[in-house]
Amino acid sequence: MSRVSARGPIELAARAPAKVNLVLRVGRRRPDGYHPIESLLAPLDLCDLVRVRIRRGRPGAVTCRVPGRPELDGPGNLAARAALAFRLRFGVRDAVAIRIDKRIPVTAGLGGGSSDAAAVIRCLARAYGARDRPALAEVALSVGSDVPFFLGRGAAWASGRGERLVPVRVPTIHLLLAYPRDPRLAIRAADAYRWLDEARARSGERRARPSRRRISYGMIDVRHLANDLEEPCMSRRPALRDVRAAVVGAGATSAIMSGSGPTFLGVFSRRAEALRAASVIRGAGESGLEVHLARTVHRQPGVTPWISPRSASSRSTRKS
Repeated sequence: MSRVSARGPIELAARAPAKVNLVLRVGRRRPDGYHPIESLLAPLDLCDLVRVRIRRGRPGAVTCRVPGRPELDGPGNLAARAALAFRLRFGVRDAVAIRIDKRIPVTAGLGGGSSDAAAVIRCLARAYGARDRPALAEVALSVGSDVPFFLGRGAAWASGRGERLVPVRVPTIHLLLAYPRDPRLAIRAADAYRWLDEARARSGERRARPSRRRISYGMIDVRHLANDLEEPCMSRRPALRDVRAAVVGAGATSAIMSGSGPTFLGVFSRRAEALRAASVIRGAGESGLEVHLARTVHRQPGVTPWISPRSASSRSTRKS
């Protein structure tokens, strides 16, 4: 077992970016229950803020708190599970307290929970000087299939369960994210994949392979954006067709569901166009939709020492 140590009390912070699947192709269910995928993943500038506090030399529990979302508190949160997996893998016992300020919609197909988990792993790796990348990747995969992506540097083609990653450069894409707040439209990833299996069993459909070459080198053609889970999910949740129609009707060049949904992303050539589209959707009385503007980014955010707003304000006052 690898062992690492810390030398003092540490409090670190990291932004946890949302992601979108610009392409998601799904293979047949494997004997282990997972589906092989090929997906083009891109991080966004829409982020949660994750704070990790380590009490050096004081063995204790892992706690996780999400202000305003008590249902996300506790050991079931992926961020807490990531901290527990890290401690087990690297042989540390220090108490860890996690706080997550949420901006990414929950259960939305945007990877917020997985990104929070990866942010915790990055903070702990920084705190303990853990540089064993394969070991960190193992920890990430043990928490969830999307988590290893958020340990990478930026956009990537993911295959296998999502753990095999090939970095690619994706140009800046302006997006409108439309997330239906109706809890009846929430979709568990396991259900989305099951619905796809059932639809294929009925139709005999075979999986098409994505056109990697056109997208891998930054030449994104919106006609190649695709998500195999979209149609089965819309069939089971017909109201999602209205969400897609709202995004397209607001002027999006293209619109697809991200991941297992229910968020739909609309592609725009400029931020101003996405901003106008958001105004159109809100003005149309689409009160059931939570709308975010976002853009793809080239690098995952780093880890920094946490400075509280109060401390920052105090420093600013002293300098003046």
